[in-house]
Amino acid sequence: SGHCAAGRVVGPMGTTRKLQSEIDRTLKKVQEGVELFDEIWNKVYSATNANQKEKYEGDLKKEIKKLQRYRDDIKTWIAKSDIKDKRPLMDARKAIESEMERFKVCEKEFKTKAFSKEGLGQARKEDPKEVERNKTRKWLAAALSTLVDQIDALEAEIEVIAANKGKKSAKGGKTETELESWVEKHRLHERRMEQILRMIDNETLAPEQVNAIQEQLEYYLESNQEPDFNEDEGLYDELGLDDLPDRDDSDDSRSDASDGTRDEERERVADKKAAVKEERVAKTAAKEAAKKTAAKPAELAAPKEAKDTPATSKAAAAAKQ
Repeated sequence: SGHCAAGRVVGPMGTTRKLQSEIDRTLKKVQEGVELFDEIWNKVYSATNANQKEKYEGDLKKEIKKLQRYRDDIKTWIAKSDIKDKRPLMDARKAIESEMERFKVCEKEFKTKAFSKEGLGQARKEDPKEVERNKTRKWLAAALSTLVDQIDALEAEIEVIAANKGKKSAKGGKTETELESWVEKHRLHERRMEQILRMIDNETLAPEQVNAIQEQLEYYLESNQEPDFNEDEGLYDELGLDDLPDRDDSDDSRSDASDGTRDEERERVADKKAAVKEERVAKTAAKEAAKKTAAKPAELAAPKEAKDTPATSKAAAAAKQ
């Protein structure tokens, strides 16, 4: 049987060796890509003229596209059941998504006057308010990424329970219903954080207002599965947020987001959810088909055997007495 060692999956007769070497290669490329992205990022911000900046911005864009392609492969592998130790893959995905958020900030700044040729003639003064907004955006993006990972982990546990016909999960002994309730709570926080991000982009919410709830949000993310976790029901109350629309209306409500990159992010999340759902439906259908195939011979044989089984003979003898 296969076993895991330091993030490496070794299968019987080396069945997953080819896949593992491909994963190892990709993880190495991700590490190199992230380092290169950081190097180019520093060049962008230390460039002394507009032409240099434009060149480095183009390099940065190429590098992020490359990392996004690796991320697509990584997401496919995370969904595979025969890969047992997914932590290195999850870490790599998180590293790429963190760089994607940084790229969005950079891209947004490129569209502002701060990067115009006239602006570069003087010492560039960054708007302190925009610096604070970027800091809050970056923190929220990292928090959202953590939350998405937690949702993925809970949904994976739910699938394991479903496969084991309702037995409790190994982690903390939670039932399927309890885990589903946590997924629902996480989704609500996900939608709230997306709402806050949009409001930061639209400047209808100040970064210091969000910073005031940062500690409670971090407590939720770090401790929600602890036995003594104490949930703060009114976590977002002081922000005075609008009620969340029904899921069906959510796309309309988001159309006023000022930043096009938010739309891309939403599409990415929607695609991911659709892919996960599709895969789950396919797995369930395959399981059902396998059950039916296995049950058919037994059903055909059952009527013939029913007359003479030891259980029915005993029952008949008992009835006679």
